[in-house]
Amino acid sequence: MLKRLQLQRFEDFLKPLKERPQPGVYFCRIAGYNPEVQSFLEKVLGSRKQNPLLVTGKLPNPDENQLSYFREMLGTDFSLDPGFFDQALRKWLPRLDQVQRETMIRSLCQTMLDLRAAGKSDNMLKNAYIKFMCWMYYRFEQILHKMGKEPLPKILYDGVLSAHELQMLCVLSDAGCDIALLEPQGDTSYLKLDPESKHSNLFPGAGNGAFPPDFSLQTVAREAEQKQKIVGMCQTSEENVPFNSTNTWLTGDLTKDSLKPPAQRGSEKNCFYNMFVRIRGVEEKSSYVKELFLWKKHLEEKGRKVLVLESLPIPTAEEVARAGRCNVQTAQQVVVGLLPALRPTANARLDGIIRSAFSNLILELAKENEPVNRIKNRAVYLVCWFNRYFDQLLKGIKEDSIPVFLYFNVCKTAFEALFLRFLARLPVDVLEIYPENIPCCLEDRVLFDRNYPESLHIEKFPVSMDDAGFTTVAYHAEQELTETLYQDSGMYRTRQYHKASALPLKTMYEEIAILWDQEATFRPGFEVVDDTVLVPVITAKVCGVKNGDVGEYWSGVRKLLGENTLLISSCPHWNGAGVDRSFQPVSLIKNKRLERQKIKDSPGYAYSLLREETQELILDKIQKLLDSGLIKGTFSQGMEYKILAVTLHLDQDIIRMIQRFDFTKKNPKVVVINTRDTICSLEDSIVLAFLHLVGFDVVLFVPTGYQIIEKYYTGPLFTEHQIGDYLYDMQVPAMSSGMTAPREGIFSRFFRRSSS
Repeated sequence: MLKRLQLQRFEDFLKPLKERPQPGVYFCRIAGYNPEVQSFLEKVLGSRKQNPLLVTGKLPNPDENQLSYFREMLGTDFSLDPGFFDQALRKWLPRLDQVQRETMIRSLCQTMLDLRAAGKSDNMLKNAYIKFMCWMYYRFEQILHKMGKEPLPKILYDGVLSAHELQMLCVLSDAGCDIALLEPQGDTSYLKLDPESKHSNLFPGAGNGAFPPDFSLQTVAREAEQKQKIVGMCQTSEENVPFNSTNTWLTGDLTKDSLKPPAQRGSEKNCFYNMFVRIRGVEEKSSYVKELFLWKKHLEEKGRKVLVLESLPIPTAEEVARAGRCNVQTAQQVVVGLLPALRPTANARLDGIIRSAFSNLILELAKENEPVNRIKNRAVYLVCWFNRYFDQLLKGIKEDSIPVFLYFNVCKTAFEALFLRFLARLPVDVLEIYPENIPCCLEDRVLFDRNYPESLHIEKFPVSMDDAGFTTVAYHAEQELTETLYQDSGMYRTRQYHKASALPLKTMYEEIAILWDQEATFRPGFEVVDDTVLVPVITAKVCGVKNGDVGEYWSGVRKLLGENTLLISSCPHWNGAGVDRSFQPVSLIKNKRLERQKIKDSPGYAYSLLREETQELILDKIQKLLDSGLIKGTFSQGMEYKILAVTLHLDQDIIRMIQRFDFTKKNPKVVVINTRDTICSLEDSIVLAFLHLVGFDVVLFVPTGYQIIEKYYTGPLFTEHQIGDYLYDMQVPAMSSGMTAPREGIFSRFFRRSSS
């Protein structure tokens, strides 16, 4: 019989007899759990092609069919005699050789003698003998004929042992078998059977950590099998697949380093030398854009593939469908399911690198206890993005040319960060470069991170010499002074912001005159959130005449007619006459969203002369009006097309007011007077609602108290003020707003007088 050895290291369990300290077998108990235990089990389970292995749990008692067959073959006799056992084993287990049989006979005899010494009756010994024989035939026969021979059979047992099970395992151990007993419930139950640990040894390297609540050898076995499958999928026919040596060769001069060919980066043949770098901020503002453009140009002149992205649009439904769908419960299944979806190259070694990098990165997520569904989603993004940019980055590359992936942005999501980490494990130089020093979620143990204190705002990566201008030091000094003065100081540059959101003010009637001429910054509720101005606006309907005093009433109206005010003295005012009859709005709205580019490309588009930010503001507010559902019939009776037709054909005066509107200064204004028994047109209701959303102050003066506009709205837009008696058939006196002509300056008046 082989001696039982004390297991000192997990790796010794798989060593052949000749490499062990002395010829012997291991019978160890593992009562704690840690990553080393997980790795040990995976290695043992993964070695079943090289080592006979049996994975078992609780051994059930023989059933009636098994007992019936045993009696048919061996009868009911029992004798504690080596000759009896020899005869029974020859007939019951004919594949055992002479040495194996003799070893097992000695062990069985000793076990029976121990039971008799413990006071067990002959009948109990017979029952134990029958149970052992049935277990050996039905549970262990597949490895019994390999006992004591290289490679030694292995048994992994998961559960709480009974006395007979321990005795059975001892017999197998004596015959020449390594056994590891997994004890998720701890070692206490075992010590009740073997208080002095005479039969097995507790392995101290397992620690005291608790086993996972759902632990089972079957689960570990499935995962190990999937890992082996992954390894097989990642292997290639090429030997010595290179591994990455990322950033180990950098000198610190990142520009020069990036231009080096592979031969100047390192000499190890089984390595590829790439860089994984993040640079935020700028060292020299005046030359930054030019140097960035020239650097990319030098890379391309060397024949390097260079892919520059300013964003990573999420995968489309078609891309996800091409990646394939798979039902998964583990990270290993995610890898096995998605590896075939990665586009192959014409290079077997490169394919092996790609598959290994993908597998390792996804399995790392599993070690971080990420939910499987989240792991799957991220893996799908990796596959979709890899396949999308494959042609631009990897198609047709040569081993003496490292492609460059430049992300001109910062990673804002875990998906983006994971994609850059994936590419950095391939023979690709991966650089995240952004001239503004802002937060980034990219983290990796090999990432080289460089930060400069200065920031520079650039709209896009320079793609031509036209973009690669040179700015003077004085220019940047002016920009920095501007930032200092106008950032979070309450002071604002002219047209500093291009986005605005109207904030309706609920006021008393008397407050209209007070707030009317104030700049937006001084009104209650004004705020700048990110790059959007919350513009407080007055939207009021004044009904009746205070104290019936007509003169005072008109005087109050005149006070509101200053500069940049549109006066409408009767309703209806707009009737849609300005709308081009050939205008076809149906194709310009899809899924309740404006088709902006189609609108701008349409023949009748009248706003192309406006600044781009003004055009976007107008389209934003049209979309906002559609989304609000304020106009009755929107997205139910085709009203959305009417809204689009009206708002894309506004009067020139209104368009100029919108373009002049500085969101931090005074609001443009509309004053509507209606003294007659008429109501606003549908077009009036659309234009006024639209101008309100843009940020106009809008006041309706209706001395009759009639509902002149409400019928078109699904809810109240105007704050109504009842100030006095209703008066009818009032005549609107001569009035003029600031829209007629700008005021003359002192110099124009002087020259006019002198010229006369």
